[in-house]
This record gives sequence, C-alpha cells and structure tokens, in this order.
Amino acid sequence: MLDSLGRVVIRLTVGATLLGWPAPPVAGQQVVYTGTVQVSSGDYIFTERTTSLYFVNGLEVSAGSVRLSGTLPVVSQSTPWVTYGSVPIPSGGAGGGEVARQMGRMSGKGGRTVVILPVPDEGLVHQTGIGDPLVHADVEVVADRGSQPALRFNVSGKIPVTDPDDGFGTGEWDYGAGVSLAKQRGRHSVFVDVAYWRFGDLPDLELKDGVAYGVGYGQVLGTGRWSVLASVSGWTSILDGADPPVQVGLGLSRLLTPGRSLSLIAGVGLTETAPDVSIALGWRLGL
Repeated sequence: MLDSLGRVVIRLTVGATLLGWPAPPVAGQQVVYTGTVQVSSGDYIFTERTTSLYFVNGLEVSAGSVRLSGTLPVVSQSTPWVTYGSVPIPSGGAGGGEVARQMGRMSGKGGRTVVILPVPDEGLVHQTGIGDPLVHADVEVVADRGSQPALRFNVSGKIPVTDPDDGFGTGEWDYGAGVSLAKQRGRHSVFVDVAYWRFGDLPDLELKDGVAYGVGYGQVLGTGRWSVLASVSGWTSILDGADPPVQVGLGLSRLLTPGRSLSLIAGVGLTETAPDVSIALGWRLGL
C-alpha cells in the first residue's frame, strides 16, 4: 500500500475505496486498471535523506456493492533505510537492530529523534526492486442517499515476497480491516476512513500494530470535469519512541471520459516519520 498521500491519490482516481468520493452504483461487473507514480523525500529519523520513487499498478473488479483489487509496486530509492510496506517505515533496513537500540535509548526523552546509521563503504546507491503486493476487498453496506452517508467495510492484506534488507518489504504478512464513511451533496463531498492494521515484525525491529485514518473534503468545479480534494491522513505510532506519521495533502483530479481520469496531488509531512514532501500522479482506466 502507498503512504497517506498515495491513498489520497487512490481516493481521487478509484472512487470510494480508502479515500475519496463515493463511487456511483455499478451495474453488472466492471474492471478497472489503476496506477500511481509517486515521489517522496525526507530524512525521517536519520541523518541522511531518502528519496523514493513508487510505481504502482493495480487491477480492480467491481460487482454490485462488492469490490476486489490488487496492487503491485515497483520501488526505487536512494537508501535501504525506509521499508515499503503497508506504510513506509523508517526501519533502517539491515540496520533495524541499531534503530531499535537507539530508539529504545531515546524513548520518552522528547524532542526530535535522530538515529545515526553507518554508511556502507560503497556509499548509498539507488536500489530498485519489486515491493510486496497488496490485496483489498470492500463492500458497501449502506448507500449514500438522503441524509445518510455511504458506509463500506474493507479488509486488506500485504503478501510478503521481498527481502526486508533491500527496503522493498517487511518479509512478513500485514493484515488490516476498517470502515469508510463518505457523503456527497451536490458538488461537495466529505469522507472519514479508519482501519486497524496488524504488522509483521522486521527481523531486528518490532513494529507496533497501528490505526490508519483519513479525513477530507472535496469539491467538483466548473462543468464537473475538475475536482479538488484537501485531506489529513496518518497512522498511530508504529515505531516505539517516534512520533506517528501525519500528512496533509491537496489534490486536483480531471475526468477525461466516463471511467477514465487523472489526478495530481502534493503532500507535506507534519511529523518526523512521514516524508517531508511528496507528489503523485494517479490514473484510472476502465477496461
């Protein structure tokens, strides 16, 4: 799964999944290809900056009120210290044991956490690889009509297929379940999403199970082909001793043809475990 910004892009391009506007009723079966290209950069809890490029391809199948989807990411980043999982985690990669030791020593002291990891003799070079795939299912149990919002239940799972030392995955299963509320009235939309995630631990670093959340407001502009969305999203604390990741985003979406759209969104991290800045381009193509 992408980070908070990535979920907002998905919300803009895919409809009512984890973040965004309620999707229109689906008659019969619908197949959609989705994609996101995202660049994120930040020093997180380290002295060196990590810049990451994510290219995520996905396929979604909807039938009535039920939707199934899967995504597969390709990750390229300047250090192996940020692990791409259900949420980007400043794990230290192969240096996870040193992260755990230093974080434990600084826990409860307050102030900004700074972990110093040794730079390999060959220096920090870009690494590129396949990340762990994510599968997701959700069902609409209450439709958006009258004064009542749409209500959806969802479950997700991250499948461990990558080496955690490379920063492309955690090497363990992650599981999540949550609810989404969305209400559209005229040109205006609001949403609230909450999901609980159980994380598998990295080899030398224990991860705390977390709650992901997102709230946002969207508005359709002009003739209805353009939309804007402002959001705040994040997680509860995942690393012991570090602030939880929180991010704000502002996005713009363009409807090209029915079932096809493009979105662009920028995000700013408000805490040390979120990337400082992110920008993402997302698309949705009905097949």
